[in-house]
Amino acid sequence: MNKALTVAKINFRNMKLAVILTAITCACGIVQDIVMTILEVSGVSTYHAEGLMSISNFLLLLIPLSAVFIPSLNYRKMMNLGGKRGSFFTGCFVNHTLIAAGVSLAGVVLYYTYERLILSLHGGGWTLSVLYWFGWLDSGPAVAFLQQFAFLLLAASLIHTLVTAQDKWYGWAADLAIVAVIAVFTPIAPLRAALVWFFNLIIFSAPLLQISSCLVLAVAVYALNKPMLARKAI
Repeated sequence: MNKALTVAKINFRNMKLAVILTAITCACGIVQDIVMTILEVSGVSTYHAEGLMSISNFLLLLIPLSAVFIPSLNYRKMMNLGGKRGSFFTGCFVNHTLIAAGVSLAGVVLYYTYERLILSLHGGGWTLSVLYWFGWLDSGPAVAFLQQFAFLLLAASLIHTLVTAQDKWYGWAADLAIVAVIAVFTPIAPLRAALVWFFNLIIFSAPLLQISSCLVLAVAVYALNKPMLARKAI
């Protein structure tokens, strides 16, 4: 476990590009909020009528970026430095767990602080937030944090696994399968209903069911990395 934590620390140190891109995106959103607030206060615009784009939405960018950069950029470096595949496997999951928790917590905090402040300066309005769209706020901030955390961990696990598999035939097969599922399931009513059922399960179902489903799927999907890493070339 100590080796896995060491891997996690090294991965965090090598996430600068993901952090910088996310920070730039969030900064642009904040600048937009400031400009539109000034226009609102001065009577030039009624921005609140259109809704406020949540900064926490931009923060979500860190999930796919980290899930792509960690396996694609850090694996060979770690192995060449004498790292073990098992430690890399566990350490990366620690990274994704902490990142998902941090992004989820930041999103909830921003919603109840920064975004409420901006909306009050606009004289009201509503927030275009994932937390709001998916109904995760209906059960309060603590449950919303857990629901978003579980969903983000599933997303990170899926992206990480797909990136790990890209240098093998089954990686391309998985990509084609995902495209085929979307293309085939969408126009056929029974298959489309199955697809809708799955997304309802991981997003819109009752909190306990949604959280448990996402966590179980996240662990199951991420577990696929273990046999892939055992055969992955350095």
